[in-house]
Amino acid sequence: MPALSSPAYARPTAVSYFFTHVVGVTLILACLAWWANASGLDMTIGRALFSPALDDFPLHTNRWLELVGHRMVLALPIGIALGAVAVAAASYRIPAWRPFRGAALALALTCLVGQLAVNQLKHFTTLPRPYDLETLGGYTPYPLSWWTWDRGKAGGALPSGHAGAGYALLTLYFAGWAAGRPSWRWGGLAVGVIAGAGFSAVRILQGAHFLSQTLWSAALMWLLAALFFWPVLRGWTLGGSAPASKAQLSSTPGSQSENAGT
Repeated sequence: MPALSSPAYARPTAVSYFFTHVVGVTLILACLAWWANASGLDMTIGRALFSPALDDFPLHTNRWLELVGHRMVLALPIGIALGAVAVAAASYRIPAWRPFRGAALALALTCLVGQLAVNQLKHFTTLPRPYDLETLGGYTPYPLSWWTWDRGKAGGALPSGHAGAGYALLTLYFAGWAAGRPSWRWGGLAVGVIAGAGFSAVRILQGAHFLSQTLWSAALMWLLAALFFWPVLRGWTLGGSAPASKAQLSSTPGSQSENAGT
């Protein structure tokens, strides 16, 4: 496996990272979320899953979906954050783990701040849950605007906390990148996408969230991960763990012996 200081594994420049990871991917996800709502796809999916005969979503109270996709998933980002904090703390006693300290702290911050941000944003957005809409068996009309400063008018569903919990695993992509492990990086991306999409699907099937609400969660979690990992990734390039220079190599005992033998 390549070490953290491996020169063969390229680090991003500030400009490329900002425009591709901080802005680019976040903007793509945000545009997809906006389109899902503006195009009517949200309501199309909601109507397809709604049962007029039951006047409800058939899977709304499914026991297994409720247990795994609603209750247990919320422990996922907290568990990951605690595990990352444990790795960072142990790195002070285990030298082999020290190069991973920055990535572990960034991972923990992303998971914790992400859940806090999702929970707070819900108080300022008006888009409700599908099963709360009067056209889908609920009690409230479709809101005219998305934002409100009155918490009493909040829909409590945008962004989706459960989708955000799944998309918290996108941090594994950045952690693998910071560790210089390509397999961890791309494997982490796959795990994050699958987990986020899977938990999003569960809540959509239950009528608890629109597709756009889950995509906004993906955009938010990706943005936070990109921001928190930026100093970690750039720190390697800027010299924190960069490969030693020729002058430094020539001053080491091994280099001096080699030079003496030439």
